[in-house]
Amino acid sequence: MYETFYGLREKPFNLNPDPEYFFMSHEHGETYTQLEYAITENKGFVVITGEIGSGKTTLINYLLRRLRSDIEVAVLHHTLVRPKQFIKMLCQEFELSSDGMSKAEMLELFYNFLLEQFAARKRVVLIIDESQNLPETTLEEIRLLSNLESEKNHLLQIILLGQPELKNKLEQKNLEQFVQRVTVYWHLKGLNQDEVGHYISHRLKVAGIDNNREIFRPDAIDALFTNSRGIPRLINILCDAALVHGYADELNIIGKDTIEEVVRIRNIGVIPPKDKNKTPARDTYQIQNKELKKLQANVKKIEKRIDFIETMVQSFNTGIETFSSALEHFSSADQKRDEIIFDLTQNLNECMKSNVTLLGEVKRLQVLQRKASDKENRNPKKPLSRFIPR
Repeated sequence: MYETFYGLREKPFNLNPDPEYFFMSHEHGETYTQLEYAITENKGFVVITGEIGSGKTTLINYLLRRLRSDIEVAVLHHTLVRPKQFIKMLCQEFELSSDGMSKAEMLELFYNFLLEQFAARKRVVLIIDESQNLPETTLEEIRLLSNLESEKNHLLQIILLGQPELKNKLEQKNLEQFVQRVTVYWHLKGLNQDEVGHYISHRLKVAGIDNNREIFRPDAIDALFTNSRGIPRLINILCDAALVHGYADELNIIGKDTIEEVVRIRNIGVIPPKDKNKTPARDTYQIQNKELKKLQANVKKIEKRIDFIETMVQSFNTGIETFSSALEHFSSADQKRDEIIFDLTQNLNECMKSNVTLLGEVKRLQVLQRKASDKENRNPKKPLSRFIPR
């Protein structure tokens, strides 16, 4: 829309985590150094936190372009998953076929993959984005993955990226073993006031603006810092909206009034004024912490219900298999019974045929006997005494 009007090749303030637009601020440089050190030295668990829109994902994309070719990397973005789903996603990201496998079989498959990569002198790095959404059971599964190691080397390096809530979650007592495995922790902050101007100039330059042209006046940049708190995503949203307004009003230079108008209309990034009656920040944090604990308790209840349902489904499947086996057994028994009945019927038929023959023979003999008896009655024999001399 406004690209031609301001002499741009493309929109400079898109929200996509494009590494071409990555700006190496002081905070981003420190975070990048921490990540590079952790990967180079194979430091095991790494935790990077930052505010929403602070540029964590863009930083990771920038890092991925610069990793050595002997490092196998997988990045997981969907984190609200159960342990078995997590292991399946892990295998899929490393292109390991795990269809139809149980959790134990998938773990064995992945462990063999790690051993193969280690034998080939390759490193394996797993990056998990949005880690604050990981259930506790899945975090525990991730901790157990760190046990897959050789005597002197980590076979798998895990980097967790997340919002500040991730730190609060890891501080829970039941995740103490997990925290003990973390070797590098870093929190990514927003840009300072001087860096906001350099950030905007950098993105405009990548988008193709003439080096001698300025679009945002210094007072506009100050207003952008005040209303965005130095968060890159908020800066992008406000700058893009300001360019649309500037194009509509045919403004070659954007000043503070345009930024304030955008903030007023869009209600984005505004820092509310101080209010004496407002709940102190410490109390607000305590309230949020209580709400978080309630939410986590509810999540645990849901997880237990899911476990119960999975157990019931497994029992039901086992019952179906047993019933199917019984049906096969009974079907086989019915078949054998039918065969026996058929054989008995055949034998019975043969016996009946023999009986008919035997009865016929008996009848014939009875007839012959009757005829002989009748003949004897018609011609009685003379007494033998007549032939005996007296």
